[in-house]
Amino acid sequence: MRSSIASIILLSIGVRNGTVAYSKKQRNLDTTNLIQALDEVKNEIDNKLFLYLTPDYQWIPSTVYRYDDFLESLKIMSEIGVAEKLFYTGENVDNGYIYGLINVAAFLAQSMKETIQYDACDENSWDLIGGKYPLSNACGQLGQSYQDYHCSDEEKHMECPVDPNMSITAVTHAKWYGAPGPLFCGPKTEYSFTGIWDHLYECNRPWANPPETCSVYEGQKAGKYDNSAPYANNAGRTDVEG
Repeated sequence: MRSSIASIILLSIGVRNGTVAYSKKQRNLDTTNLIQALDEVKNEIDNKLFLYLTPDYQWIPSTVYRYDDFLESLKIMSEIGVAEKLFYTGENVDNGYIYGLINVAAFLAQSMKETIQYDACDENSWDLIGGKYPLSNACGQLGQSYQDYHCSDEEKHMECPVDPNMSITAVTHAKWYGAPGPLFCGPKTEYSFTGIWDHLYECNRPWANPPETCSVYEGQKAGKYDNSAPYANNAGRTDVEG
């Protein structure tokens, strides 16, 4: 019965944006029974729930989101938490863990919408400006400026200062034909300006002299970084500093 309940709740991901967190002082949470219920449907979660849509429109198991990693994170968030908040796993009463499973389903539903279906944990470059993908999309898409967002006074202690000298490259990215490579940021001393991802460029040309291959990311079929001229994102940025 425990397994069938967990399967129904977890595989019916109709709940959206309803994840619950509780203060450590508020509840006596039941993590043990919830984890036991999840363990019983581990294979179903990996092979029927954590799926992403390929460029060929096939749903296959994610390479990024796997049950073991999810479970490790759930244990941390339900036992240690962040900012005195714990992930709600159900009350420590008879069948209390079932409410925890509903909370897990809500969380995974939102995760599926935002990331799992794309097999990505980093933001993809998708804001097309004049038919081109600005590399400065890394600093904000749809006219946003990510570094200008600030936490509320209540959460100010968790806000990280902007580091203009930071250099970092995303791990994941879109995978369709010509999809932009991973977003990256770096100081203006390294990139005085940034251009575009040319998604129409044919990089797979072994017959050329010299031969050319697609080497930005594994499975790449077309496209390249083009920094020959500055190109602004929707907010007017032509750099990736900060």
